[in-house]
Amino acid sequence: MRDYLGQKEQLRLEQVALIKARATRDAISAKIRALKEPQVLESRARELGMVRPGETPYAVRGIKHPEVPPRPADDGATGVWGFISGIVG
Repeated sequence: MRDYLGQKEQLRLEQVALIKARATRDAISAKIRALKEPQVLESRARELGMVRPGETPYAVRGIKHPEVPPRPADDGATGVWGFISGIVG
C-alpha cells in the first residue's frame, strides 16, 4: 500500500511537471511564431543594434537615465495587508 501511495504521489508530481513543460513549450512556440512577423523581426534586430542597408547608424553617448524615485515605506495601509485590513476593518 505504501508503494502504491508513493507511486501515486510521484505520478501527480510528474503530471504537474508535464503541465509546466507544456506551458513553456507553448510560450516558446508563440515567440517563434511572432518572429515570423516582419515588424517583430525588425524590432528585435534593431534592439541588437542592426540597421538596414543604406541606413546610417548613430550612437548617442552621455545620456543619463532618470533616477527611479525610492518606494515609500509600507506603513501597513498599503500592500496586501492594507488591502485585507480595508476589507475586514
